[in-house]
Amino acid sequence: MSWIQKRRSDSYYQKAKKEGFRSRASYKLIQINEKFNIIKNGRKILDLGASPGGWSQVIASLNKDGLNVAVDIIPMPPLPGVIFLKADIFSTDIGEKLLNKSEFGYDLILSDILMHTSGDKSIDHANSYFILKRILEISNMVLNDNGKVLAKMLQGDLTENIKHEYSKQFRRVRITKPPSSLPSSPEIYILAEGFSKEK
Repeated sequence: MSWIQKRRSDSYYQKAKKEGFRSRASYKLIQINEKFNIIKNGRKILDLGASPGGWSQVIASLNKDGLNVAVDIIPMPPLPGVIFLKADIFSTDIGEKLLNKSEFGYDLILSDILMHTSGDKSIDHANSYFILKRILEISNMVLNDNGKVLAKMLQGDLTENIKHEYSKQFRRVRITKPPSSLPSSPEIYILAEGFSKEK
């Protein structure tokens, strides 16, 4: 990482500290939402892999009249306006647990999940692909018709594959990369809109 990238990274870290966000990742969601307006007040929003809570802070501030559910295997300090569920998204009963928090499902699923990187780009990319596949499975369990998904992925040779998988059930699928993501990072976000349950 060059000194320019480090300085850019540090600027968002310092900004998060100053503005009271738990993570610099908060700005990624803020910037994506400013561009695509995916978070609307009064909706049911699910934040997967939420700890330490940077994205949950953003959704709680924008969805004050809705339901905000945060999920992670790592405990998250309480946040006003957010219900936390300690759970593994790969567990067989995850759908039931999520519906226990929102009987009528969710309108938006967010995920900033990234497995601990190994340093091997192909392995890390494949791991992010399998997370995206699992989020699609969870969508079939709990996402409402016409719902949306925003999920992180590491770009690679499976990116077009996962876009194709999502396009089978979402009306529109695109890739975005917010300014707060380092240019050198393979991190991208899949934004899928207009969900229809698997037949």
